[in-house]
Amino acid sequence: MNDITKIRLKNHLSDVATKQTDSISVQQKDNNLNVKVNCPVSFTIKDTKNNRKALYVLIRLFKAENGKNLATFEKISALFGLNSRQDSNNFYREYLASGEDLLLFLQRKQKLKKAFYLLEAQVLKNPLRSLKEQYKIFIDENPAINISQTSFMKYFSEIDAVKLKKRFDQLLTKDEVRPDKERFLKEILEDENTSNQKLKEIVTVFPELQKDEKEANKEVSFFNTLDKYGKNLMIMFLVASGLNYGVLGMLLDVSKGTIHNLFYGLTFIKKLILNSIKWWSNEVSTDEKWIKLNKKWVYVISIVDNKTGFPLYFHVVSDLSAATWKIFFQRFYKIYGKPRIIISDGSAAIAKAIREVFPDSNHQLCKFHKLKNLMDKIYQSYSTPKEKKRMIKLAKAIFDNTSYYGRKRSAKHLIKISPEKVSKYVENSILDKWNQLTKGYTSNSAERWNRKIKKATLGRYGLKSENFINQLIISLWLKEAINNKVHFEKCFLHEFNIQKTCQENLKMCNIIEFFKHKLLGKVA
Repeated sequence: MNDITKIRLKNHLSDVATKQTDSISVQQKDNNLNVKVNCPVSFTIKDTKNNRKALYVLIRLFKAENGKNLATFEKISALFGLNSRQDSNNFYREYLASGEDLLLFLQRKQKLKKAFYLLEAQVLKNPLRSLKEQYKIFIDENPAINISQTSFMKYFSEIDAVKLKKRFDQLLTKDEVRPDKERFLKEILEDENTSNQKLKEIVTVFPELQKDEKEANKEVSFFNTLDKYGKNLMIMFLVASGLNYGVLGMLLDVSKGTIHNLFYGLTFIKKLILNSIKWWSNEVSTDEKWIKLNKKWVYVISIVDNKTGFPLYFHVVSDLSAATWKIFFQRFYKIYGKPRIIISDGSAAIAKAIREVFPDSNHQLCKFHKLKNLMDKIYQSYSTPKEKKRMIKLAKAIFDNTSYYGRKRSAKHLIKISPEKVSKYVENSILDKWNQLTKGYTSNSAERWNRKIKKATLGRYGLKSENFINQLIISLWLKEAINNKVHFEKCFLHEFNIQKTCQENLKMCNIIEFFKHKLLGKVA
């Protein structure tokens, strides 16, 4: 190699080094290291708890040229699927509390693991103390160990179930304690920090804790086994939101059969929701929604709270006769009692059933239904456009005029100038039922519920079973209950966190893969 070649090679290596230095630079200033990256960067790292913890901090440390953070805590929480901005902020605070040393920050809980054996020994010494008592005693006896109550609970839930059983049996044999171990174990089962694997382990070692499914319709037993039914509730909620078995199976990484079993798993949920409703406004509206099933029509008849829009009761029926409505209203009466006001359309079958079951209730007719029917008859008449325009103005005045006498005067005037078909409708269906229209009520709340039913069933293939329709409506009702808790006192709905359940069970990588295929399909 001649001298010229050597010089060129040296210059080339110098250029490469300069470029690398420009891309990434590290400068020491005081007790800090300033790392600067001047090029687009991406890397792949294994998904572990420690790696995620490190990334929460590192992404927060990234800054723009103006010195501002590139990512807010809210953004970081969203990127990693955390519940709120506070979650990522808490990790960053732990990092600051560790003296801004990443290794100490990541090893903090590993150091606390050493305290686990002391904690386990204390619990096994007297296992029937409550969790709060155990924590207080542990802090008093081990002042050198700095551990929060939340961390204490997490380690508490990791105690070997076999050791607990042996200790319980030992105490019971010596007659040192009363057989009250279920109370203690339920505290562990109900602790949200107890992992699913630990729950299975405890139930396996202590089978007596597993409730008979026949008793599961009792609200108290549902409280104790909420984690067990969390997936069932999640599947019902997501199916009601429009997701089908195939998509859910992919997102959860399970078969369609498993999704089917989870969807139908809670046979008692309708009764449970009914038993949990503690308040309603005494003002209801009722209507029906038709659904095509195996080339036949079935109907979902519902009673909805007119003030909140929450469905109080529903049933799937095959006809809309007065006898069907009567049985439906009798069931409602048995559960809720007599409503003060009932709003419906002009159905004769509904009116007859209301008279028989709720004779003392104020039955009001929906003014929008009446106006719509009247408008249809005006448009179908053979009047001139000018006459139709005048009739329409009077028809609207019947329902919109602020004066009671003004409304009635408009109705009587419309009879005089209208064709026979229109005038007969005003006379027989409006004036004859004037007392049921004077308050200006509408059944919009029931109509909104019907639209939700339509949205949940529209476009679904395989509506071949009345059982599926019934379960789908129950799932939609559950969704409404979760989003409208004003009708419920403290019950299982307040314990169920749909966001947390979805976060814990839906596979993030499968969600990304699903949307990637969707986007690629649209591009193609």
